[in-house]
Amino acid sequence: MKTHLKVLFFISFVTLFSCRNSKDLIYLNDAANNEIIKGLQTEYILKSGDILYVSIKSMNPEVNILFNPESNMEVSGGSYGYQKYTTPSGAYLYGFEIDIDGNLKLPMLGKINLLGTPISQVESIVQKKADEFLNDAIVKVKLLNFKVTVTGEVRNPGTYYNYNNSITVIEAIALASGNTDFASIKKVMVVRTLPDSNKTYTLDLSSKKIYLSEAFYLQPNDYVIVQPDKYKNFQLNSQAYSLIFSSMSILLAVLGFVIR
Repeated sequence: MKTHLKVLFFISFVTLFSCRNSKDLIYLNDAANNEIIKGLQTEYILKSGDILYVSIKSMNPEVNILFNPESNMEVSGGSYGYQKYTTPSGAYLYGFEIDIDGNLKLPMLGKINLLGTPISQVESIVQKKADEFLNDAIVKVKLLNFKVTVTGEVRNPGTYYNYNNSITVIEAIALASGNTDFASIKKVMVVRTLPDSNKTYTLDLSSKKIYLSEAFYLQPNDYVIVQPDKYKNFQLNSQAYSLIFSSMSILLAVLGFVIR
């Protein structure tokens, strides 16, 4: 009987301490109320192969057609022209790619070297160039190939496109519908592609120190990998463990009855 009680105690002990605490899934757990957190925001620098959406509009209809062919493709209830840029194939076919020398080639305006240019400055550079040829031109420039891949312990892993100038690792996980209950938010890996290698970062999303990481703000083609919690295997096999322990308990009870 004592052996039986020991087994039951062992089962209860293992089950209790294998359960996760809800605090393990709280982001920025150490941030205080009304605390001002200063972070490190890095800006994306353009490189060869980047694809840009460039819109230049002026009072000249011919110029508008030249730079904005999508304006002739509008349909009732919405604009197909702008929708075509929101797919990878559309961005590749209709966007303007920075060539191997770092030049952006635009109709009428010619070559504009953008290699090493921060994304926030591109629009003003193209605007200055357009002002040399056009009166009252309105320029809009957006990066089209800003995609990140989110995988691991998230609800909807996949590749997501960002149409803003920046995106954080928390926003990327939110695009993937958030992390699963098996996730370890203290072990989120970001893999960044460099010109001749890859660089990895491990972020602890439960700590406010993530704002100081250069990987908190993602860059195009980054991979976000949410690692599983160390108890995942036990949680996935909990039914099997319960069945084994129940069988052992029944067997010990039977043996105890027979020994009597």
